[in-house]
Amino acid sequence: MGLGGTAFFASLATVLAVVGAYLYQKKKKEILPWTWEEVGTVKKLNLYPLKSGHRLELSTAECTPVGLRQTKEDEQVYQLRDRGLVVYAEKDREFRTARTYPKMVLIDVAVHDEDHLAIDAPTMRTLYVKIPSKVDQKESIIKLHQGEEIYTIDCGDEAGSWFSRYILGTDAGLRLGYHDASRRRDLKKAHKTIFDYYKNLSNNSAGLYSDLTSVLLINQTSINDLNKRIGNSSISVDNFRPNLVVDGPNIEPYAEDTWEWVKVGDVVLRNVKECTRCILTTINPENAVRSSDREPLKTLEKYRMSNGPSKAPIMGINLEVRKTGFIKVGDPVYVARSE
Repeated sequence: MGLGGTAFFASLATVLAVVGAYLYQKKKKEILPWTWEEVGTVKKLNLYPLKSGHRLELSTAECTPVGLRQTKEDEQVYQLRDRGLVVYAEKDREFRTARTYPKMVLIDVAVHDEDHLAIDAPTMRTLYVKIPSKVDQKESIIKLHQGEEIYTIDCGDEAGSWFSRYILGTDAGLRLGYHDASRRRDLKKAHKTIFDYYKNLSNNSAGLYSDLTSVLLINQTSINDLNKRIGNSSISVDNFRPNLVVDGPNIEPYAEDTWEWVKVGDVVLRNVKECTRCILTTINPENAVRSSDREPLKTLEKYRMSNGPSKAPIMGINLEVRKTGFIKVGDPVYVARSE
């Protein structure tokens, strides 16, 4: 065999080795655990129809690839999705949140009928928003964290004026965007540094307008321990805006950090990242008042700092939906580690 043939087969062997390694890792990633350990039960199920808005507490939820959704038993004509609505600025098309405008946490969203949502906030008349479609409304691109470009359907001028008056006190400046779940986000493009560090994170982890992933889980005993550390504190789990709250008599505080897999009913979730926390946790979700002492961030910064690129305090875990299904309050929660 000549040098050319030898080089060819050497190159082919290299390619096959690379492809084989990729397929092995892909298959390994897709394998779900066989054995599970029961750790507690689902204490709360929260859905946030509007990013930075008020929570909607559910007794049952459908867990879809992009996060929680109401069930038809709960709301027959239309089912709200988690963080399926977002407020953004008309001028720069960047999203706006309660981090800057705390009063946003008081905005409630409900289903009015098969074609309309009802949106309420203190001192404001009820806004009835026609559920938009790509046929009727303009598609657009807005920006989330790190300049991530994400698809939205604008909800119209009346909605824009309503949100502008409530949040800014002006007749214009803000718009309301809606996601119909027809497209997935390209997280990796805008969040490369995070992807390089968290190896289980993928584009399939993304929610609709969530900061990153589709599901956020918190262990209630972690909140209990945090309150003890703060002293004379009644910080609520809702300050952290989780979708799933797990509780149980034998769960240690922060045990969720070690749960690589979580199973509830038929739903299987993969722990892809600890949840780094921001100033939004200092806002009381019931009255929109920001804490004057920066709690709970101040205490978390003393003992719960991430080693990742964000260098921020952590509470709870970000999950990717690996198997869809339904979750009910009171369901047993099982966890597993990778084999």
